[in-house]
Amino acid sequence: MLFDLIVEKLPGHDTSGIVGNVNKKAGSTVKYNDVIFTIESGKATFDFISKYDGVIESLSIEEGDTVKKNQIVGRISGEKAADADKNPTGAEGSKKTSYTFGLAKPVEKTYEVDVAVIGGGPGGYVAAIRAAQAGLKVLLVEEDRLGGTCLNYGCIPTKSLINSVNVLEKITDAADYGIEIDSAKISMEKIINRKDKVVSTLVSGIEHLLKANKISYIKGKAVVLDEDTVTVKTKSEESIIKFKNLIVAAGSKTFMLPIEGCDDKDILTSKELLELSEIPKSLTIIGGGVIGMEFAFIYQSLGSKVNVIEFCPQVLGNLDNDVIACIKESAVEKGIRIYEGARAVSIKTSLDNSKIVEIKVGDDTQYVTSEKVAVAVGRKANLESLDLDKLNVELNEKRNGIQVDQFMRTSNPKIYAIGDVTNKIQLAHVASHQGIVASDHIAGKMVPMNYDLVPSVIFTSPEVSQVGCTEKEAANRGIDFITGKFPFSANGKALIMGETKGFIKLVAEKSTKKIIGGAIVGVHAADMINVISNLIDAGTTIEHASHAIYAHPTVAESIHEAILGLDKKSIHFVN
Repeated sequence: MLFDLIVEKLPGHDTSGIVGNVNKKAGSTVKYNDVIFTIESGKATFDFISKYDGVIESLSIEEGDTVKKNQIVGRISGEKAADADKNPTGAEGSKKTSYTFGLAKPVEKTYEVDVAVIGGGPGGYVAAIRAAQAGLKVLLVEEDRLGGTCLNYGCIPTKSLINSVNVLEKITDAADYGIEIDSAKISMEKIINRKDKVVSTLVSGIEHLLKANKISYIKGKAVVLDEDTVTVKTKSEESIIKFKNLIVAAGSKTFMLPIEGCDDKDILTSKELLELSEIPKSLTIIGGGVIGMEFAFIYQSLGSKVNVIEFCPQVLGNLDNDVIACIKESAVEKGIRIYEGARAVSIKTSLDNSKIVEIKVGDDTQYVTSEKVAVAVGRKANLESLDLDKLNVELNEKRNGIQVDQFMRTSNPKIYAIGDVTNKIQLAHVASHQGIVASDHIAGKMVPMNYDLVPSVIFTSPEVSQVGCTEKEAANRGIDFITGKFPFSANGKALIMGETKGFIKLVAEKSTKKIIGGAIVGVHAADMINVISNLIDAGTTIEHASHAIYAHPTVAESIHEAILGLDKKSIHFVN
């Protein structure tokens, strides 16, 4: 049956609201209780819930549109859930087919703020909240969705997929734990829907935080008028924003290589890899960095035959060689084919619609065939999003990011830049801390940005994390160093969990005995790296660190063993 989607109810006595996040689109399959979009009104932000199992035939709203009570916003074909009418905020089915949409002239509005923030990603929204906490009047502008790339198309959704994969692998290996399971059935649709719900929940959380901190929020594209003013035009409002200080948090966008065929419409990026409704039988990923390797492990576990093509001599080349070796060994065991030192030359489509990637390995030409091809070679600063010349803001020497000082100030002292647009370190937690540094500086606090202790995490299988000085860096800097290493195969809790791959490695300066770096490959690597960060930050010596008591049985005990290993005194491993 065909039903109209109607805004049946709004909070309180509100008669209209603004469309927030649109989670589904025409052609999307929805289930009962799925969130189709959110509505923001003067009373609250709430979800427009599906009362149907079916397919959305049409959806006539976009983010930023004004909707009214009883307005028809689309149509859906399917079946109405038996208890759907118990949900007071869902869509109401009817057989009406008329549509009533007004074409109102945007309302002009002027804002005068202490701090305007352009970009609502992990840098922008954190900067806005920090500035508001200091008592400043703050306004935030976001063109796409709050949370930026990290929350919507990066960190969070990929980890949601990885969590689903981890559950699958536990089920697959259940017999090793004494649990007999006949088979596991993968529903890519449900995996993606779960990912979307996680993202939607977190986006709604950011919306709540902005309101709780009394931060004005405008969804739309910011356009620079002059050094003191930006404008934002939406269907409902034309805003003129005058600011005393501006924080540019415009983020980054996918970097595409100049490869023949790379711009074909069916070539995937990380964004499309998070939205596939069907698992490809085979997948070639161009790029063996963090993004490429994470997706390689995800899709291999889901059943794809995966190839990884990496231009550099090694995948994950910034890591120490023993760390890389552990990840490569795991990848090969799982059936992932890795081509290192290989340059992708072209991508062509065969008669059966499969993809053929031509690669050069030295002087040899080789061909890799797969159903799908994805490009995952990193991201570049989104420098074209604003007229930086009008802001009197200069780029860095390489012209690949906005130039900033230790307080995140640009060449224009009242304009700051944070996050990927600076091209310093493209990590969400770096952007967030840069946002704090920038907002603190505006509020009068002089705490400089420090990049020496930035932890990095890669969610491959096993996980990888590192912080501080690697062995490679120590050697390049001429530091006389020692290392302590402890394998998870010698840890009781890791053995119990069936997670014995990998190790913990610490690097210390030989003369001072201070811990200066560390890497973890294995279970809970992402969570435990912060312990090592604190040891380095505190300038902890081997002697001091060795007297801390770690709980037993835990995987974290391996950190203590690695500390002891720096002096060749590990208890449960022969150094």
